[in-house]
Amino acid sequence: MENKGLIVKYDVRKVDNGELVNNCFVLRPDIDGAAVAALRKYAEVTTNGKLSNDITNWLDSIVNEKTKNLKAFAIGPDRYEVVVGYDKESVVAWYKQTTRISEEDWAAYEVSDYPMDKSVQVEALRGTPYETTTVREWVHDVKSFPCVAWWKE
Repeated sequence: MENKGLIVKYDVRKVDNGELVNNCFVLRPDIDGAAVAALRKYAEVTTNGKLSNDITNWLDSIVNEKTKNLKAFAIGPDRYEVVVGYDKESVVAWYKQTTRISEEDWAAYEVSDYPMDKSVQVEALRGTPYETTTVREWVHDVKSFPCVAWWKE
C-alpha cells in the first residue's frame, strides 16, 4: 500500500442533520494498529470519564475478537522471546525451524504460557522511547502466525 500522507478519504456527516463536517480525521481501529494506540491515548487523557470508558471497551472488543484464538508462549533458556500462534505445538515447531536451533541446544530451553493481556513496556516504534501494550494489542493486525511479539531479558 502506498503511503499518501494526510488525504481526504471519508466524508463525515452529522447524524442529526446530515451536514458535512470538515477538519476531522477518521480512525479505523479495526484495520489500523496506530488507530488503536491513538484512541487508547485519547481515552487516557480525555476528562470525559464516560467517553474514556466507552472507547476503552470498544477497543477491547475489537482487539479481543481479532485475537480470540491466539495464544502466547515465552520461549528461551534465560532471555526469552514471546511467540504468538494458535497452539503450543505449531509455535514450537515454527520457532525451532526459524531459529535453526539444534536439538542439543533446545534441551536448555523452556516453553511456558505467556498472558495475552499482561501490560508490558516495549520499545516504541515511533515517538516515545517506550509504550505500554499487551501481546493481544501488539499483534492484533498481524496477518501471519506464528510470529515473535518481543523478547525480554
